[in-house]
This record gives sequence, C-alpha cells and structure tokens, in this order.
Amino acid sequence: MKGLTNVSATPEQLQIILHNRPGTVVIRGAAGSGKTTTVLLRLRSLVKYWINRRERHKLNDPVRILALTFNRTLKGYIEELAKQQIDDIESLEFTILTFGKWASDILGEMPADVDRLREKIINLGADISLNPDFLVDEVEYVTGRFLPEELEAYLDCERNGRGLSPRVDRSKRQQILEDVIWPYNAWKSEEKLIDWNDITVKLIKNPVEPGYDIIIVDEAQDFSANQIRAIKNQLAENNSLTFVLDAAQRIYPRGFTWKEAGIIIEKAHRLKKNYRNTVEIARFALPLLRNMKIEDDGTLPDFNSCEQRGPIPIILKGKFSKQMEFAIQYIQKNINLDNESVVFLHPKGGGWFSATEQYLDSFGLPYLHITRQTAWPKGSVNIALCTLHSAKGLEFDHVFVLGLNQEVTPHGEEEGDDQLNTLRRLLAMGISRARQSVILGYKPDKASSLVEYFDPATYREICV
Repeated sequence: MKGLTNVSATPEQLQIILHNRPGTVVIRGAAGSGKTTTVLLRLRSLVKYWINRRERHKLNDPVRILALTFNRTLKGYIEELAKQQIDDIESLEFTILTFGKWASDILGEMPADVDRLREKIINLGADISLNPDFLVDEVEYVTGRFLPEELEAYLDCERNGRGLSPRVDRSKRQQILEDVIWPYNAWKSEEKLIDWNDITVKLIKNPVEPGYDIIIVDEAQDFSANQIRAIKNQLAENNSLTFVLDAAQRIYPRGFTWKEAGIIIEKAHRLKKNYRNTVEIARFALPLLRNMKIEDDGTLPDFNSCEQRGPIPIILKGKFSKQMEFAIQYIQKNINLDNESVVFLHPKGGGWFSATEQYLDSFGLPYLHITRQTAWPKGSVNIALCTLHSAKGLEFDHVFVLGLNQEVTPHGEEEGDDQLNTLRRLLAMGISRARQSVILGYKPDKASSLVEYFDPATYREICV
C-alpha cells in the first residue's frame, strides 16, 4: 500500500530540522502541516550530533533512540520513513513502538483484560448520574493525570480537555474519587491486577539504564501526563526530547499542562502551511472545529495556506447500499489504484465494516484492514479499511466516510458536551487525512448530528 515517501524538506521545515542541540523541543501544527515528516527528517541531524558527541568524548556505546507513536497503525506507517533517514548509520539502537508495547516490554507485565476493568468501574459508579462511557473516560483522565498519591488534586483542578458538559462539580468529583477510583484501586490490589496506568506509574518510579539519548513522541496530545512523566524519566542525563502534537486533534481525555508533567520546553515551533490538503478539503473540515476552545498546543486548519486545488467534497444522502455503489463507481471512474490510495473510515471497527467488505468483494476490488496493524502493508493493494481512531497521523489520496449515522456517533445533548466535541475533532481529523478528495455519506432519517456542522458552501450534496 502506498504510504509516506522520502520527501525533501521545505524552507519552513528546514529551520526545525537543522536545530539539533540537546533539550526539549515541541513541534506544533495543524493536520497536513508535515509535523511527523519534519521530525523524522530532523532525526538524521539529531543522530549525527549525538554520534559526533560520542566521538569527542571517546564513548563506545551506541546512540539510543526511542520513537513512540499514538497507535500500532501509525507505528508501522512512519517506521519506513524513519529507517530511510538512519538505516545507513552505524552505532545506533533504534526502537519505534507504541507507548503501551514499549512500557510492557520493559517491565515484562501486561494489564488485565480491559473489559473486566471497565465493567468494575461502571459497577462502582452505578449510583453516579453520569453516562458509563463518560465515567470510564473520567477515571482514565484522573488516574492518568495525577500520581496515585496525588489523586486528591483532582477535587479542585481545572479539568483541561474535558469539555463543559456533563458538569462535574466538586461534590461529584468527591463521589467519583471516594466511590469509584479509590475502591477500584483497592480492588485491583486485592485481585493482583494492574491496568495501563499502573504500568506507566511503575515506569515513572523505575527508570531504565542506560537512558535514551533521543526520544520522539508523535501525536503527544493523546498521551497522559503520567505517560509524559514516564518518558521523561527514561532519558539520559544529556538528551534530545521532541514532542509532536496538535491539541485540535485530541481524541482522548488527557488534558494537562507541560509544567505539571515536569516538562521545561527549550524551543517551540509551529508549522503553519498545509502541505497535504487541497483548499477545498481544508475549508470543508474547518467548521467541525469552529467555536471550540483550542489551546496553545492546538492549531486550526488554514485553507489559505493550501496551494493545491481539487474537487469540492461530496456529501451523499441515501441508503448505505447506494452510498457504496456511488463510491465504487467513483473509484472506477476517477481513481488510478496503481498509484493512488483509498481509505474507508468508520467511527467503529469490527463488524461495522462487513457491508463495505461485501460491496468491495462483489466488484472485485481488493482491500486491506489496517486498524491496529503493527507494520505498514507491502504490496500493490491500495484500498484500506480503518477506524477513525487508527487513522491518526496517516495520509491517503482519497477518503470515504460512509454510513455516518447517529448510532455510530452517540453523545450527550447539552452544549459543550465532551463526547460531542471529541467526535467533532475525530471527524475533522479523518477528513484531513485526504490529499485529493473526500466523500461522506449518511441516511437522511438517521443522520449523525455531526453533519449539521458542515457549511453547505463547502460541499456538493448528492441524493443517491
């Protein structure tokens, strides 16, 4: 499947690439601005700096590099470009993994079954007037932001990144802490179980030796404060630490400040130019993020910076079968599958792709599932099926999001609802994966409320 290719640095990226001094660097930028590409091009410059330093100090041990990605799919996607930058350099130890895989490998431990842990949290919070999904996310947010001995700080903190609704005042926080989080931790201890945050906390308190000279954290906006603390504690005394992020694309409840995570930023860069999207795609995605609170670590898409033009995005209204027929005809007439990539994105995975598979099979169009795959697929198949979550950081020529109905995008009804804001960011992120064209589809009487955010001036509507 077509993926990232070896690219040349732009003038905007060059000033970041050539900055290879030790210290902590943050690279911010909107979707399509080339953040990941920039840091991978910078990797070669960083490696050369640390090798030269080794030689000056007459040190024989290899330069240790760690690259952490948001998910398995992204790990496989960027690994190829990373290797292009450093495969010809000797005296390196290069590791690229998801945080979870890296942490569990170091400690030799795995968390308990996620469903069992989730069920316990929901049962403990049965008397709290919160949606079960929101409650689980809130517990994850609290335990990921604060160390176990500092959980009471939750009572009076600003709940960064958690939206305005549902309202969680101090009394409800007290209830969540006393009735859910503390009993949940006690239950895990009694049952000799651990979750992902327990593994993270162990890493915070047990740094590896020797530490890493270079660490790169991609999609850092979706790492928790404790994960950032754990990463920081695995560095060598002298080091280069790089965070790549865009808070406007945050899809997990991780909000925290750099200061509270113990991070001092020496240099910050912001990429403003959109290299991936056409003007039409960027303009289409923007209304999903409009009027949302965007922190300093976030960057809104800027269609004025796009240089490429393309077809106006299409929204299909009709039965799913008709959406798929249109999509297949579009692929057959307009897309060269020998050198262009296509992805069908969906908010949910598993069986939700079965109908898409049936249509692709019936028309003889080969495809691959790439959700949670650890290696980017080789070969000539250029149609992918992927969840929106797993599409973070990826790029495709053409993006289809069909069957965008309310049942697959549930959320609360109040203004500022956290789940709704997350879905808005998630869909905007999915749309911005496209380089050339975007087609969405929904059944009119079951439409997701997300379609209400689109500006009719930015798309062409077709009834199928």
